[in-house]
Amino acid sequence: MKTIRMHRLAIVSAIVLSFSIGPAAAAAAKKAVDNSLPQVLIIGDSISMGYMKALPKLLEGKASVRHNPGNAGHTGMGLANIKRYIAGGEWDVIHFNWGLWDLCYRKNGKGKDKINGKLTYTLEQYGANLRKLVKILKTTDAKLIWATTTPVPDGEPGRIKGDELKYNAVAAKIMADNKIAINDLHAHMTRRLKDFERKGDVHYSAAGSKYLAEKVAASVLEVLPTTRKITSTFPGKVGKWKNFTSHDFKVNGNSCKLVVPDKAAPARPWVWRARFFGHEPQTDIALLKKGLHVAYANVGGLYGAPAAVKKWNEFHQYLTTEHKLAAKPALEGMSRGGLIIFNWAAANPDKVSCIYGDAPVCDIRSWPGERDTKCLKVYGITAKQMPDFKENPIDHLAPLAKAKVPILIVAGDADRVVPMKENALVMQERYKKLGGEIKLIVKKGVGHHPHSLKDPAPIVEFILKHTPLE
Repeated sequence: MKTIRMHRLAIVSAIVLSFSIGPAAAAAAKKAVDNSLPQVLIIGDSISMGYMKALPKLLEGKASVRHNPGNAGHTGMGLANIKRYIAGGEWDVIHFNWGLWDLCYRKNGKGKDKINGKLTYTLEQYGANLRKLVKILKTTDAKLIWATTTPVPDGEPGRIKGDELKYNAVAAKIMADNKIAINDLHAHMTRRLKDFERKGDVHYSAAGSKYLAEKVAASVLEVLPTTRKITSTFPGKVGKWKNFTSHDFKVNGNSCKLVVPDKAAPARPWVWRARFFGHEPQTDIALLKKGLHVAYANVGGLYGAPAAVKKWNEFHQYLTTEHKLAAKPALEGMSRGGLIIFNWAAANPDKVSCIYGDAPVCDIRSWPGERDTKCLKVYGITAKQMPDFKENPIDHLAPLAKAKVPILIVAGDADRVVPMKENALVMQERYKKLGGEIKLIVKKGVGHHPHSLKDPAPIVEFILKHTPLE
């Protein structure tokens, strides 16, 4: 099974379990949280609360394990609380189940009564709710494991034996559709049900709960990343971005960000993002998985002017000298970010591996134009001077062509904000005349948005082709 990413978690408070766990046990659980280990969240009802008594010990030294506060109940309760559950941390693995409460018959919404009571959720309602829950859980980027609902015994007052198989079948289809692993606790418990069952009760003996815990631990270990304490020489506030470790800090007073791959490529390569950090992140995520760092230095409001280039010079020097990142990063700029990536590259052609511009601004006369007083100010020109302005990216391509810097541009031919004919096409024509390598990917009928490509493979392949990993 594919190994998921390992990352360090910012300190998260421990939760108090409500299944006969007293203050002493709660304090122990809090003490047991180790943020240098992969983080595992267990979501479920009293069955999971039962095996949670043994599970942390089984995964000791391998993962920090926590349970959602209290009993997750039925899928309706899950929908009401799921965002609160997952907000408790940055999870590597989430092992979850709903079912026994959904298939339960209750009289007046309270006592269990399969003769006179009403079914909590029909199969159709259960399926609809579970699909919504899965959609939300997938936003965490954690590895998801579905636990099948355990057996309903004869004589259970509010549940019909065999109904759990029907609900499990509905869940199995949803998990298959979403490519989610299944931990078949139903089959596991069925093998030894006579050893652990309580007459007419869905709960098990302490030994039975431990038996389930062993199966849960095994399923978690199958997908758990290698446990190791992540240490980093990078400065600033440590956080998470798309399940990767991030650092927010300042260089000479300027706000910067660096996202670190789980395993850096030997050459310590990096991609340098300009503007709109985190927007359409599919390329950056793919490159992180390949071992590249993703960096960002805020120069918003400077329109790629000399003041912005100066700040980028300082950032480049800092990362390459103090932290030994590769001397030649790949540059990535969306929209107005095109101004800084091309202007900085033109001033530092020997420090660039390649350039990826996405609907990039290549001429301030096209955008933002002579009416933008902030742009005029940072360049030190007037509106009357703008028509003759010759300090645009399209005017400084010779140094890049001489240094043989490859360029990739992705743009929509229906872009009215940053028209191709005034930006990307002009750059393409001029760079080719200079003998430069440039590729243009045109998105037919697409405007300024969405940026990037739904499948970023062509962009990723371009950057990897021109960025040494070793």
